[in-house]
This record gives sequence, C-alpha cells and structure tokens, in this order.
Amino acid sequence: MTRIPFFGLAAAALLALSLAGCTTTPTNTPTASSDGSSDSSPSATKTGDAYTDDTSDGTLVTLAGSGDYTVGVTAPVGEYELKGKPSALPDGCTWALEDGDGNTMTTNTGATLTITADNKFFQTSGCPDWVQTK
Repeated sequence: MTRIPFFGLAAAALLALSLAGCTTTPTNTPTASSDGSSDSSPSATKTGDAYTDDTSDGTLVTLAGSGDYTVGVTAPVGEYELKGKPSALPDGCTWALEDGDGNTMTTNTGATLTITADNKFFQTSGCPDWVQTK
C-alpha cells in the first residue's frame, strides 16, 4: 500500500474546497428599477453599467449618472432623459457625446440627449441616472 504524506492530503483537501466555491453558472444581477429599488428577476439584465429595466412604465435602459460608455456596447442608441425629469442640468452634472477619435460632438446641451450610431462614446459625470425613453 502506498502511503500519502499528511501534508499532501491536506493540500489536496484545501484545493478541492477552494475549487468547490468556483462556479461558471451565471447568477441574476440586481438591477435598478424605475423607483430606485433593486430587481433580481430573470427578465432584468445588466450590460456594463447599463441596466435593462423590463418595467411597465416603458423604461428601456438606465445608465449611471457618472461613467464612460461605448455606444452600442454599454450604452444603447436611443433617447435619454435625466431621472426625475429636471428642466435643466443640475449643478455639477456634465456630459458629452464623442466620435471614434474622442472629439466632442455634443456636450451639456440639456437634461435630455439622443445617442446615435454616429456617436462612439458617451461620458457623464455628477448627473442623476439617465433613463432611456425611446
């Protein structure tokens, strides 16, 4: 009979325990709903910092008010407005739409914006969340 040293068994047991905690099964990612609560239902999905809200109020996607987004990847093309629908940009809220070279195409022109396929990047800082309306 071959004898395995105690330390070899202990190391194997620790490895097995550490691997047991690993999983490749995806889990639901909580998403922000229109009222700010979180939703872990299977119909809600997260892509980067864009949250898909399958809600009855027509909300399509919510983007965090501070972040850098790639159009078509982490920020879908569409029309957006600031959550709470302010009539003007709140103090400290800035945003910009850029082309593929990082040149500003549109910046800080109000509390609503339209992201098109011509835009490549969307940058926002210090703003309430952006809610897609169309």
